[in-house]
Amino acid sequence: MSSSLWNAMARHALHAAVLCLGVATTAQAAGWRAAGSFGGERASHTTTQLGDGRVLVAGGRSGGTPLATTQLYDPATGRWSGGPALPGPRADHTATPLADGTVLLAGGHTGSASTSAAATFDPRTGAVTPAEAMNLRRNRHTATLLHDGRVLVAGGQGTAGQEALRSAEIYDPATRTWQSAGSMPGMGKRQHTATLLATGRVLLVGGLDNGISADAAVLVWSPADDTWTVAAPLPDGPRLDHTATLLPDGRVLVAGGRGSGNAAVDTTQLYDPASNTWSACAVLHTARERHAAALLPGGRVLLVGGEAGNTPLAASEVVDPGTCDASSLPPMAQARTRSGALLLHTGEVLVAGGDGTPGPLASAERFSADTLVPEVTGALPALRQDHRATLLRDGSVLVTGGLVASGGSAAPGNSTLRYDAGTGQWQGAAPMARARSYHSQTLLADGRVLVAGGSSVPASAELYDSATQQWSAVPDLAHGRWAHTATLLPSGSVLVAGGTNSGNVAQAERYDPAANAWRAAGALLVPRYGHTATLLADGRVMVAGGNALTSQGTASVEFYNPATATWTAGPAMQQARSQHSATLLADGRVLVAGGYTNGAGYIASAEIYDPATNAWHSAASLQQARNLHTATLLPDGRVLVTGGGYNGANLISAEVYDPESGTWQPAGTMPQGRGNHTATLLANGRVLVAGGLNSHSAPALLYGRASAAGNARGPRITSSSTPVAPSGALELSGLRLIGASEASGGATQQSATRLPLVRLEGEGGGAVVWLPIASAVPSGGETLVTTQPLPPGTAPGPYRATVYVSGMASDAVPVRVLASGAPNAPTGVTATPGNAQVTVSWQAPAGGTPPTSYTVTAQPGGASCTVQAPATSCTVTGLTNGTAYTFTVTANNAGGSASAPPTGGVTPAPAPGGGGGPGGVQGIPTLSDWGVLALAALMLLAGLRARRFA
Repeated sequence: MSSSLWNAMARHALHAAVLCLGVATTAQAAGWRAAGSFGGERASHTTTQLGDGRVLVAGGRSGGTPLATTQLYDPATGRWSGGPALPGPRADHTATPLADGTVLLAGGHTGSASTSAAATFDPRTGAVTPAEAMNLRRNRHTATLLHDGRVLVAGGQGTAGQEALRSAEIYDPATRTWQSAGSMPGMGKRQHTATLLATGRVLLVGGLDNGISADAAVLVWSPADDTWTVAAPLPDGPRLDHTATLLPDGRVLVAGGRGSGNAAVDTTQLYDPASNTWSACAVLHTARERHAAALLPGGRVLLVGGEAGNTPLAASEVVDPGTCDASSLPPMAQARTRSGALLLHTGEVLVAGGDGTPGPLASAERFSADTLVPEVTGALPALRQDHRATLLRDGSVLVTGGLVASGGSAAPGNSTLRYDAGTGQWQGAAPMARARSYHSQTLLADGRVLVAGGSSVPASAELYDSATQQWSAVPDLAHGRWAHTATLLPSGSVLVAGGTNSGNVAQAERYDPAANAWRAAGALLVPRYGHTATLLADGRVMVAGGNALTSQGTASVEFYNPATATWTAGPAMQQARSQHSATLLADGRVLVAGGYTNGAGYIASAEIYDPATNAWHSAASLQQARNLHTATLLPDGRVLVTGGGYNGANLISAEVYDPESGTWQPAGTMPQGRGNHTATLLANGRVLVAGGLNSHSAPALLYGRASAAGNARGPRITSSSTPVAPSGALELSGLRLIGASEASGGATQQSATRLPLVRLEGEGGGAVVWLPIASAVPSGGETLVTTQPLPPGTAPGPYRATVYVSGMASDAVPVRVLASGAPNAPTGVTATPGNAQVTVSWQAPAGGTPPTSYTVTAQPGGASCTVQAPATSCTVTGLTNGTAYTFTVTANNAGGSASAPPTGGVTPAPAPGGGGGPGGVQGIPTLSDWGVLALAALMLLAGLRARRFA
């Protein structure tokens, strides 16, 4: 053991009552943050959530000139990029996400007149395709996606003399055609709202009529018979340019707008479709029109921006329909009107563009109600650090080993715990066979957990089966180690690299779960411990930093390629560091932050590795230098860093990195300082922080907003189709996988969707893959969601699938993506005859694509048996005794099959004393024969003993 590592261990093990240090900061309040800028300022555009997680901003007006340009925004990376051009310029049009993942863009104003042109955008191909034109020209109309997948377009401003249309028409995506719907009663509507009710009917409220007068009329359209019904009018008079949002209880909140006095109003009204009645609700803090609204996951309605007296507003507020209270929120950085507000899958709200002061804007902002303030959850039975924590397939967290406090000291332990995210409590689990700390812990593709190495038992390894809750032995590592890394590879094997054990360990090893064996994996170019290992999107593993042979921090980087089983040098980091963090970002880059070296001390700097350029780039420094901290990729793409060490004490501070802005912001401080602890992203989207040897650090903490799976309207997955073939589609069944509300304001610019979004994330914070849906249909009281096929290049391995509906996330469920390509052939085939049967055993293929099953075939006759991997034996029955058979073992997966050479002839026979089989009777020794054999054996043994002791 090196002296520097021993000193670090001792320092942290004895800090049971250490002074807690931290940056005295206030947690980031709920509010707004910058979301970058796009090409071409605009207002009166549309902002649409796509099925792949991105956002489409289309058309709009810059000054008085309509635009044909589009922009694409990735919420995970915060990056804007140019999209395809529309067939022609337009503003005040509609954009509706369809059930097949495309977006219907319809109508609008070209600068000289309204247009009837329509087109669809396909995010998979990036192409805009013209569609059949509407029957009438219109702008400032509404478009509503119906339950059956069609789109109702209603009202709007037509050509000369058609200030407000009574007409409505329906777009059918299956035929890409328009059909006229029944005309609405009254004098038509524009600048009204259209809200899809829970019953499938559509509610139209207010607007401007053909006489250019504000309207209080309310209409309801029924898709069952294409009829309009006059509903109770707005009780407090007409309004237009307002918002109308469907609430979780089925009522509709109408807010703001322009009233009969041609001024912005500050009142809100609640409409109950069941009783066809209105009731007054909250009085707003700011009167506003042409604002935007979004239903937040908690059921409140966010109102943002707009204008009053032709002056753009930055003010935002939230209305609680349950209490009818309005609460002010921090304002946006930029006042804006005619911008729209889109509820993202993360539960945040994106506001982009709009008219500001003095003109149209190209900036965007995001609102979040999550303050990242930690909550206390269940306490660990004893203080521990340098343990390991793994999210299991059932959503619980397994904690093992570490330095466990007992009687005023701490020593490696073999105890284990499981955390139940539903109850927030810890329970004891089966102990490991060996006590260990500084070990590695890896969730395998089959759901078992591999524990390897450790400071007290550097060569030992064992497996935990969460189904049986038992541990089983694993062959020892060829090279004992601790303070190493373990990385699950796409093949399902585990790469163990580096570490120390009376000196740094150069040799790497791979654990093969199918063969239950360790295999050599080459040697690191620079032996190291205290480094990081990150699985990149291309399947390579990047090892960075750590303590090198000189016990000094290193900046060196190297890559392991599983395909060639070789190590190659990579570009060095800008800063030597060990005990740092490395986080794979949503865009495939890697964020490295903090750490420690003897020369530099505690490090605050951060840098980012970009695989596309194979280069490192400087990033903003941490607000607090730290080592031995945690770094967790959050569902919204940010990175949460907690605790760590500084000047020999543990920190209470936490901070969050935003890849979009490239900045660090404070997160909620922990009540106790922690270092050498763990942070685990739970299936519900929260982060569980556990451990640390500081006194009073036994309670665990939870950061982040929980998923909505437990509430009455959040999505919940009940089953999934796994494994998934490389080009296959994922099927998910569950409850509330289609939203009851579009969560929008219901006006012309509404582009929200009630359809689900499906996201895969590699186990342990790996690559992210979005899967646009192909269909979502009712099935036996649940909804069956089928996605489009997995995109080419999707890496094989374990993932977790999450369904997002109206900004609410389900719990993540495990899904395995199979590898493409056929497996290698099995090896070491043996056959053992029995009575009319033969048991065949083999070894799993070395390397290649892992098989999912094996088939054993006998010849002659073709009798066979099949077992699922990782089983490596199978018994073929129904054979004829006395007949010689050959046996062929074939490994199978979605990419193909590969067979071992046939065995030599093997002849089944009945057991001694048994009856003859179908092929006749073989002679067996008689009792006297057996006696002779036994006597010969005894004589041989006696002779051997005499020789040994002569």
